[in-house]
Amino acid sequence: MIQVTDEELTHLTKIASEIKYPKGQIIFSTGQRTNEIYFIKSGLVKIYRTTSDGRQVSVALRYPGDFIGLAEVLSNVNEREYGAQAMDRVSILIIWKDSFKEMLAEMPEFSEKIIRLMSDRLREAQNTIYDFIMNPIQGRLAMLLLNMAERVGNKGADGIIHVRLQVTQEELACVIGSARQTISSLLNLLREDGSIQYEGREIVGVNPNKLEAWIQK
Repeated sequence: MIQVTDEELTHLTKIASEIKYPKGQIIFSTGQRTNEIYFIKSGLVKIYRTTSDGRQVSVALRYPGDFIGLAEVLSNVNEREYGAQAMDRVSILIIWKDSFKEMLAEMPEFSEKIIRLMSDRLREAQNTIYDFIMNPIQGRLAMLLLNMAERVGNKGADGIIHVRLQVTQEELACVIGSARQTISSLLNLLREDGSIQYEGREIVGVNPNKLEAWIQK
């Protein structure tokens, strides 16, 4: 994620169309033409790839303030290699490729931010490979919950990150490559341990110190 200035956001809003997606809606699919860049104003988006037998494999989560669809457009690939799906209610700015490239040319500081973002994502991909090798399922789940909470939550004076994670066990399983039943058992362990707090079916609190104890670094 990059910090977009008010001037940059105003410019994006002028050249974009805003669309709202309900939870579960496909934003774009594998094989779709690459004519747009997407800027997430609110909500959580899953980036995924579909296997030959129809299963979805999640490769990344994107948060408010993130751009999606950058890689294919900036590398002049004609078709999407991955899909994107709304994981809750999502509001997105859709910017046409030519308008986005003009903005990069006209606003060099914004262009530098996009370069840093792409570099950060390359490093993120490398770290993900390492983390998946080093950590069993419980470590991957702890890492995912901690990353999500840090991105969209607020840390209180008690050290707890207060958040509302409206994600299903199936979605968590898809992201870390596990089964729903395994995720259900691990979430119960994390709740008993005090690593996470629930309100109904939503995770509303995350204890970063306790979650980090589950992660091998």
